[in-house]
Amino acid sequence: MAELVPIAILLGISLLLCSGILLVTQILGPKNPVPAKLGTYECGVKPEGGAHIPFKSSFYLIAVLFLLFDVEAAFFLPWALVYKESLSEGPALLWAMLIYMGLMAVGLIYILRKKILRLT
Repeated sequence: MAELVPIAILLGISLLLCSGILLVTQILGPKNPVPAKLGTYECGVKPEGGAHIPFKSSFYLIAVLFLLFDVEAAFFLPWALVYKESLSEGPALLWAMLIYMGLMAVGLIYILRKKILRLT
């Protein structure tokens, strides 16, 4: 219980600091926006059309899949760093990583069979 008190104090201080910064920004920030500054900046070229262009949902799906497999790759480094030391305790870490890679391979096979990565 005694360890939670400093964490609660730090959390309170950080919340006060964040809200204080937002309040000071609202008070001291500029209040007269000029229409030229509110416009879209496109390297000196007048913008054409609206700012909201509809994207296919497949672009978002590919981004999420990229993040998923990028995180998978991020798990390999810590595993590789502790793998040699864990061999003395048995093959549990090896089996855990093989199961993890198997699940990711099943997901990749599913993605390829559903042809999700095809943009057209």
